[in-house]
Amino acid sequence: MTRENLARSAVLSVADCLDILRRVDVVQRVLLIGGGAKSEALCSVFPDTLGIPVTVLETGEHVALGAARQKAWTPGEFPRWSRTASRELRPSGDAGVREFRRRYGLVRRATEAELA
Repeated sequence: MTRENLARSAVLSVADCLDILRRVDVVQRVLLIGGGAKSEALCSVFPDTLGIPVTVLETGEHVALGAARQKAWTPGEFPRWSRTASRELRPSGDAGVREFRRRYGLVRRATEAELA
């Protein structure tokens, strides 16, 4: 297991989860924040791997703000704070990524079948 393979599996796991959320029609957009937003490696692979545009937010205290939002929320009164996007990343349509995801899906399903 290399660092690179671990990173690939994490990104593919996010893609699998996003696929499930798409099937139940709850995905509006993908935001990349925190350390992920600072990672050129993630910024370069997320749009094609996820198959959806990815908005990269300016670095900030997004986790702390999210916790503050949850604490401040009352029914009917959800506070809104501004978010500043630093860039929008779009999928390139790379056929190699689609093929990689297809193969990954085959291996994942075969592994799940063996474990069942």
